[in-house]
Amino acid sequence: MSAAAGRGELEVLAERCRALRLNFTAERLSELLEEAAREGLTPLRFFDRTLEREIEQHEERRVELALRRGGVPPGKTLEGFDWTFQPQADRQLLELLGTCGFVRQRENVLFLGPPGVGKSHLAAALGIRAIKNGFRTTHYSFDELIRVLRADDASPPARVHARRYRNSALLIIDEVGFRPLDRKEANLFFRLVCSHYERASLILTSNKSVGAWQEIFAGDEALTMAILDRLLHHVHPVSISGRSYRLRALDDRLLQAPGDRDAPSE
Repeated sequence: MSAAAGRGELEVLAERCRALRLNFTAERLSELLEEAAREGLTPLRFFDRTLEREIEQHEERRVELALRRGGVPPGKTLEGFDWTFQPQADRQLLELLGTCGFVRQRENVLFLGPPGVGKSHLAAALGIRAIKNGFRTTHYSFDELIRVLRADDASPPARVHARRYRNSALLIIDEVGFRPLDRKEANLFFRLVCSHYERASLILTSNKSVGAWQEIFAGDEALTMAILDRLLHHVHPVSISGRSYRLRALDDRLLQAPGDRDAPSE
């Protein structure tokens, strides 16, 4: 067979692969055939490896698209978390949560701790695990979600029902408590929590203990208790303390008050 004939057959095969949406195989067909010849693969083993690579590429594209659509920060994985810097994080519990059993059971996760200890990273990491396990996942900062809820409050019901935050198996709400809500916003958030209660899972991160959440929700004790009652009924609390990961490279002296720095050493 001439080289031209061989190239023509490859082009025909590649076109047939594209017709079946086997785009990875179509793009790498020549490379895959050379690899098979070099390793002496049987036709059956070659076919199996080709399908395996195609499935891997399909899955990578599915995850990338789901991350983009859900607004989940990419690259924040459990494998990439610095456990040595943050030994306060319960790795065994987080690996267990990473199996996504809590999503299957429609339970919640609550991360509490000061800024910079890894709450947002771990919340996003569980979101990535959920997507890889086939669960529709959506990620918002608290402020962003409140803006969306206010806008949707004036929208037609059909549009609101189509929102990803209403139809996701897992909704991640990051940075709860950086600003207090007014009464309207607090009521909108309460309605959201009610709509997810025992129907879908929530992950929340906050730098405030739940005892201080009344100041977040317009100072309304009854409303705050109603929100916490639903959030905490089926919850996995994760409390993390320690230094900020973002400030780890700073000299400790830069974190001291000016008066402390100027004090004479003993």
